[in-house]
Amino acid sequence: MRASRGRRALPRALGLALVVSTFSGCLEPGDALYPARDTDPPDVVSTDPGANGTLSVTGTLRITFSEAMDVRTLRAGIAVFSGRDEVPLTITAPPVPEVDEHVERGDVPYTVEAVPAEGSAFLPNSQYTLVLRDALTDYEGNPLAAEVRVVFRTAQ
Repeated sequence: MRASRGRRALPRALGLALVVSTFSGCLEPGDALYPARDTDPPDVVSTDPGANGTLSVTGTLRITFSEAMDVRTLRAGIAVFSGRDEVPLTITAPPVPEVDEHVERGDVPYTVEAVPAEGSAFLPNSQYTLVLRDALTDYEGNPLAAEVRVVFRTAQ
């Protein structure tokens, strides 16, 4: 073996080949090491109560989305109205679930709960409208495709 100008020669008998990869810039969505970004909007899978359903005056509204939601958008995105008056709500959201690397977050339903805030309440035998605004975004920043409205009543 001979060395030349500071580089060592590899013996040909080993059959080694040196492959040099160079990277320029940042990884882009879709690159093998960086999965494609989720661009699908979340869906409202269900609400409890459902359309024209009944809720007890001390009941809890449950909204199930198709995937983890950005908790920073929940307060602005979820509202309940009695006529034109908005009912102040306390919203509870679970932590964003940890998922297996082979499962996308969009495959894991995410349920948020809402109750009237302290000092307010649902009135018996009254009609309310749950409004899910398109300001609601999923964990990846995709908004609901359209506003969702669900009319329900409270029990006597």
